[in-house]
Amino acid sequence: MNNAKFSFVVLHYLSLNDTIECVDSILKNIDYENYYIVVVDNGSPDNSGKVLKEKYETHSKVKVILNKKNLGFAKGNNIGFNFAKKELKSDFIALINNDTIIEQKDFIRKILDEFNRSNFHILGPDIISLKDGGHQNPRDLTLQNYDELQAMIKQYKIKLFLNYFFADKILENLKKRFLRKPLIKQTITKAGTWKERAEGVKLHGSALIFSPLYIKRYYGLYPKTFMYSEEAILYFVAKRDGLITIYSPDVKILHKEDSSTNAVMNYGFKKRRFYYKNFIKSGYALLELMKGEK
Repeated sequence: MNNAKFSFVVLHYLSLNDTIECVDSILKNIDYENYYIVVVDNGSPDNSGKVLKEKYETHSKVKVILNKKNLGFAKGNNIGFNFAKKELKSDFIALINNDTIIEQKDFIRKILDEFNRSNFHILGPDIISLKDGGHQNPRDLTLQNYDELQAMIKQYKIKLFLNYFFADKILENLKKRFLRKPLIKQTITKAGTWKERAEGVKLHGSALIFSPLYIKRYYGLYPKTFMYSEEAILYFVAKRDGLITIYSPDVKILHKEDSSTNAVMNYGFKKRRFYYKNFIKSGYALLELMKGEK
């Protein structure tokens, strides 16, 4: 598949400069002819989607789609995924965050080489944080135990309730001070080193590359979430359906945000509330999938 059609899908919301830097890094650096960039504005209220549409209107490789409202991470990406699948007839689709940058000229060639080698369904590149130089792939394996996930949802409901009284952070500080062990035991399988290629691993959601084998069977990401836990759900689906997931350190992308130093409890009250609500929603979506397996 040396001349495969490759599409990048970039989900945009508000952060105009990040999206422009992401798109321009691809246009500047990718040494491959048969590719497109699909930018999906997820209902940005500041009209930045229209700015992008005007900026790239005459560029043959860039397509800009304007969503009427914010559909969330999964559904927003799925708009671009299905445009790339149905309209562009893409062989490969990469969902990448708008705060990523690609400097690797043979980025696509390395992916095609890996597909020729392994026939993967989903590939994750070496994602390098621009905050601290950390490597975000592969991910530790969590949220795959039904009972543990149920318990975590209950705990997040308590945190959400306390958040309305500005007390969730107080609870977290008390737990750290007086509890040596976490309230909820969570089964965690540690990921391998970022230096070595790995199969059957959980991949970071900021950069996911899907092959023809995945694109033929699916219409993007599992759609019943708004934000958070997409990685855990994708891993569950891959395991359930016998998909091949690959982490390749030969494929590299830079990531501005989501450093390992980020902590949810350092966010403001409203942002933590948003996180709690959407973790609970995503948790129920994953529980539903697990029930189907049972």
